[in-house]
Amino acid sequence: MDPRTRDLWEKDRAHFLHPWTHFDSFKSEGSLVLTEAKGARVFDSQGKGYLDGIGGLWCVNIGYGRKEMAEAIAEQALKLPFYNTFVDTTNPPAAELAAKVASLAPGDLDHVFFTTSGSESNDTAVRLIHFYNARRGKPHKKHMIARKDGYHGSTYIAMSL
Repeated sequence: MDPRTRDLWEKDRAHFLHPWTHFDSFKSEGSLVLTEAKGARVFDSQGKGYLDGIGGLWCVNIGYGRKEMAEAIAEQALKLPFYNTFVDTTNPPAAELAAKVASLAPGDLDHVFFTTSGSESNDTAVRLIHFYNARRGKPHKKHMIARKDGYHGSTYIAMSL
């Protein structure tokens, strides 16, 4: 392992709590330090490539190294990189994307709620179900059906399903 990778590996092992970690093996083995990516592959510091089988879990379901995506992100970051949509605020990308998604959805499914992960989406679904039932006068209706030992996300609510 080269010195830079060793330094990153040691910092990661000493300070970074990873979701779904087996701490006994992590203590001795540490993490795989990935440094580059292209298409559907990620590469470690030695140049060894791996097929990224969970890229869609976060935000690279269209692949890594997409120049047009990087340019669009950079352009938007210079204008307005982020603003929350709480309390009746919006921004052009959010409004345009909401309309596009609604136009593609079947039937009368014409509202969207943006999240940054599947875990967050599942949490939001649970909250919306509770809100819906409360509005219907059934605030105690809270039972959910989920697959036993299924993966529903790494947030507290998603993990409890």
